[in-house]
Amino acid sequence: MLPIEIPPGTTVESLVTEVVPDLHARMVPADAPGDAYTVAVRIDGADGGDWTVRIRGREMTAQAGEAEKPTLWMHTTDVAVARFLEDAAGPKRLIPKFAPVGGVAVMSDPRVLKRVAMASGRIELAVRDDDAAERFAMVFGFGDAARKPIDPEDADVVVEARLTTLERVLRGELGPEEALADGDVKLRGNRFLAMQLALAVAPFYPAGR
Repeated sequence: MLPIEIPPGTTVESLVTEVVPDLHARMVPADAPGDAYTVAVRIDGADGGDWTVRIRGREMTAQAGEAEKPTLWMHTTDVAVARFLEDAAGPKRLIPKFAPVGGVAVMSDPRVLKRVAMASGRIELAVRDDDAAERFAMVFGFGDAARKPIDPEDADVVVEARLTTLERVLRGELGPEEALADGDVKLRGNRFLAMQLALAVAPFYPAGR
């Protein structure tokens, strides 16, 4: 398992402003490209908020408020974040476990951002518990979508999978492009955008799965 630990007592705000920047600084190598990227983050709900995350090499900072025309944006809910924090304190089913490839250990690495930033549109990534009782989603906006205000409704493509399928991806047993062809993954909308993003992150997954 990657050395990703979420400290006890982490809140939605401290996750964005302290925990993730600290993980980024520790897990991104010193020789990472120094290109600058801006990510607007909005987390809806009573415990949510909005932030601008700035990334340059292994440095990441977060401040309150949404930047206009960021490199990309991310939207989710405080309920989804709470579910992630609960998992991180227990079974860690939502924590990546595969060995990094090419020195990349986190998706905030500038080498990953450079590739995904070439996409244009909005993609919703959703996961359902195995009993389908709960559904949690994150929506990302890239390219033309990032030049407009955050709008998570009616994403260009929706990719939905059961938790067991997501675990296979996080263990490095199922690559993103293979996941799209998996029978347990439901895809609605612009399949090209989903494949474009899957291929963008595929080089960072273990070979010979």
